[in-house]
Amino acid sequence: MPPVQTSYPGRPAAAYEGMAADQNSATILSRTVETPEGIGFGRAAFQGSRDDGIAASGAVFRGIVLADRNARPNPTGTDLFAKGETAPVMNSGAVWVVTASAASAGSPAYVTPAGAITAAASGNTAIANALFDTSAPAGGLVRLRLN
Repeated sequence: MPPVQTSYPGRPAAAYEGMAADQNSATILSRTVETPEGIGFGRAAFQGSRDDGIAASGAVFRGIVLADRNARPNPTGTDLFAKGETAPVMNSGAVWVVTASAASAGSPAYVTPAGAITAAASGNTAIANALFDTSAPAGGLVRLRLN
């Protein structure tokens, strides 16, 4: 088995994509990934074809896929849940995500048709009762609060 990690930073990052942002009450569902390419940590999850399934794109937003330090490494080296695996999906609570556009604390959150989280309303779907808790430029980590 090849090494999974060969170098370590002097300090761990303050947060990472898909990390639960606090210890307040949250609702986390277990869902089976249906997308052949899998779904990455911190990415939007949509209702799949099965009652307990999720997909990387779709019409019905179900939540954000949480990171799992015990997930198996995949051949591409990306952090994701593969098709058929069970993923934790947060549908209320606070989670760290990467924003596709600049986001400001208190602004509403939207999801693009490709599943990216953004503050841009045009062409995207509003996530009901979701607000950014922090601010960041496009590509930055932000706290997303799902209510």
